[in-house]
Amino acid sequence: MAEPLTMSKKSSFNLSDKTGLTYGSQGVKRGIIWKVDRFAQHDGPGIRTALYFKGCVLKCLWCDNPEGQTSEPSLVLAKTICNGCGQCVKACTSQALALLQTDDSSTIQVNRSSCNLCGACAPICPTGALQILGQSYTVSELLAILEKDRLIHKRSGGGLTCTGGEPLYQSDFLMGLLSECRRLNIHTAIETSGYVDEMVFKDVLQLVDYLFIDLKHIDNEKHKRLTGNSNARILSNTLLASSTLQSRDKALTIRMVVIPGVNDGQNISDLTDFLRSLPLVTSVELLPYHRYGVQKYDLLGRRHGLPEAEPPSAEVMDKYKKHLAGYGLHVV
Repeated sequence: MAEPLTMSKKSSFNLSDKTGLTYGSQGVKRGIIWKVDRFAQHDGPGIRTALYFKGCVLKCLWCDNPEGQTSEPSLVLAKTICNGCGQCVKACTSQALALLQTDDSSTIQVNRSSCNLCGACAPICPTGALQILGQSYTVSELLAILEKDRLIHKRSGGGLTCTGGEPLYQSDFLMGLLSECRRLNIHTAIETSGYVDEMVFKDVLQLVDYLFIDLKHIDNEKHKRLTGNSNARILSNTLLASSTLQSRDKALTIRMVVIPGVNDGQNISDLTDFLRSLPLVTSVELLPYHRYGVQKYDLLGRRHGLPEAEPPSAEVMDKYKKHLAGYGLHVV
């Protein structure tokens, strides 16, 4: 699990709107970011500063970043490194933490329905077993981080990547950040599911330099069962992105995580047909499902949606990639 951020004392979570934004005392919009990776080498060219946005409408059963699904901060408890000291219990303002004693050890139990995410417990945890994922930022605060990375961006051809969660869940904040990056000539990339209002998406497409769309399943009914939502808007927005980015001479990469028995087989053929219908697909990435994110559900007190799913073999992945390439698609 990547090293998370802890909630800063300046964060303000007291007033939220339906887009997942928060506001400070002066009414300045703040986005909620749960991770900052300042030396990312994926999701765009060069070395990049990756911001992981909180909040996502889709609830994919296999999501490997469940800490990014909710719009509010998330309390993480790593029981394996908890020493049972009980300092967090004393600091908890909502009595959401309890110390459970056994014959040979002590451990912390979290009542998540009582937790108000005040953040008092995390800073005093001596082992780092308790952490709050999610910190609010203004656009100016994020630009200050990007400014520190300017030189490495310039030398490597990198820039900013917005991922998540779902960056478009915080669309107003994202637009403000993209606009400033355009003004400052900072290359921008977004990784998205494409599940967003079309009018919002049109505005984003006029600002972003590189777009990744993560498709889940081409069949609509299966998509509903796997993610909780229809894919009609996603496929429509993918077509819109393809035509818009073609006209702007920008890049579009389509991704799909391949899960045996879930979205492989016929779905790969359906994916191929759909991609061939688009005016622009710069590249296609088929990613093998992995189980690295399974442990995160335990940390969040949740259950994984596909606990029995296993990664596909290298031979199967090679077969699917060759299938796509055989139709003239650039597979990476």
